[in-house]
Amino acid sequence: MEIFKLSFIIFIAFWASCQKYQQVDEVKTLIKQKKYDQALQEAQKESNLIKKFNYLGIIYSKKGNLKKAQEYYNKILKTDNKNFKALYNLGILKTKSKNFKEALNIFNKLNKLYPKNIDIKIKSAWVHYYLLSNSNAISILKKTVNKNRNSISLNQWKEISKLYENLKRYKASAEAYDYYLSKARLQNLKIDIKKAQKHLNMLKSQRNQEL
Repeated sequence: MEIFKLSFIIFIAFWASCQKYQQVDEVKTLIKQKKYDQALQEAQKESNLIKKFNYLGIIYSKKGNLKKAQEYYNKILKTDNKNFKALYNLGILKTKSKNFKEALNIFNKLNKLYPKNIDIKIKSAWVHYYLLSNSNAISILKKTVNKNRNSISLNQWKEISKLYENLKRYKASAEAYDYYLSKARLQNLKIDIKKAQKHLNMLKSQRNQEL
């Protein structure tokens, strides 16, 4: 009888965890599908307040309600002022709303807390670019690439290439895009290789236009 009770308790706990995982997965799926109103309803069911507020912040940001999104990120930070997701998403939100100095302060704080995170460095470089501090943006990108060349992801290479292109550093942009294209081929991703190769050739042809 005791064994039966124990087995039943374990089953219930396992079932509950599965339901919770399914719920969180459902919120992510709905966000990807841009079904934001449905995602809001699902997010409200989350019992973990930090997860709940993070999802609500993301959804409201996607809906264009940046003020509401900021409110939820700030609620998280009142409880946990070093929360990565809340700080990172708030930094992106500040960038979207063109509060670049506030965004830079957030990414600088994140960089101190998580010095090995590549995404933070790329976002920080973008903010420097928006602040017309091109030399700082280039310096950050160079250091990031030199230290992390083997661990930079496919999407990170693409973003680095795009920023270098905006900075009119076409040689570096072409190199980053070449890495992106190579990784895409290795991973057998369904991208338009012909279009990507055309873009790479364009970057290479513009190298003589560098400042």
